[in-house]
Amino acid sequence: MKLMQLWKDGKIRLAVETDRGLVLPESSKTALELIHGGKSAMEALKQELNDLPVFDGRVQYAPAVSGMDKILCVGLNYRSHIGECGEKEPEYPVLFSKFPNALGAHEEQVWLDPAYGEYDYEAELVIVMGKRIKLADEEEAEAAIFGYTCGNDLSNRTTQLHRGGQWLVGKTMDGFGPVGPRVVTADELDPSDLRISSRVNGEVRQDARTSLMIFSVPKIVSYISQQMTLEPGDVIFTGTPAGVMLGYAQDEKQWLRPGDRVEVEIEGIGVLKTKMI
Repeated sequence: MKLMQLWKDGKIRLAVETDRGLVLPESSKTALELIHGGKSAMEALKQELNDLPVFDGRVQYAPAVSGMDKILCVGLNYRSHIGECGEKEPEYPVLFSKFPNALGAHEEQVWLDPAYGEYDYEAELVIVMGKRIKLADEEEAEAAIFGYTCGNDLSNRTTQLHRGGQWLVGKTMDGFGPVGPRVVTADELDPSDLRISSRVNGEVRQDARTSLMIFSVPKIVSYISQQMTLEPGDVIFTGTPAGVMLGYAQDEKQWLRPGDRVEVEIEGIGVLKTKMI
């Protein structure tokens, strides 16, 4: 199933993509409500789809999932990216976090504070958790995933690298975690070998496959569950491949600027578009 969230009458509403078009269910008002409802909520949703009218209003996207307890991120998860950054391959997943203020939506604008000059993009597969788990093995971890979406781990490299190594501050500025445009449920998508790419103003910057991740999706989720309880709706950015501006030679760097348009595309999910202002 392909799920979106839209703004309607000032509120976030769940939408389902069907062969007829977008429909807005009544059984679950938001993606998080659907996730918390488990199998019974999914069954109720499937039962009502054919009876719902097609939504014919203006589509204003909201983050594909929202209201979660945690936004977690994995760094240094592609060897190609590790190489371009001059880092060592990690023995365990490198974790950091974003806050909800960083959430953004498909086709949303992100303001770049002119006080900083080095803004970067990072195309990432994002996991959406469907169940509460703790100390899970890889099989249990995989079974607890609700679905997947596209993410852009926007980064302020000035703060992250040059002003005290502030990863948190550099990664969680307002709008620096757009996700969307849709969540594809886990029963419809195998995340193990998907093409993942990014484009800036139409120019391809990243192009790889998720099969090149050092830590697979089940390994990531299992590892995190050893450190903390994962809750329904939690999202996990799984790392980015080579091609980010940080990895370019100094005389070739083209940091993001107002007016730039970034597209993150993942096979089977779609294209997440973000404009810098």
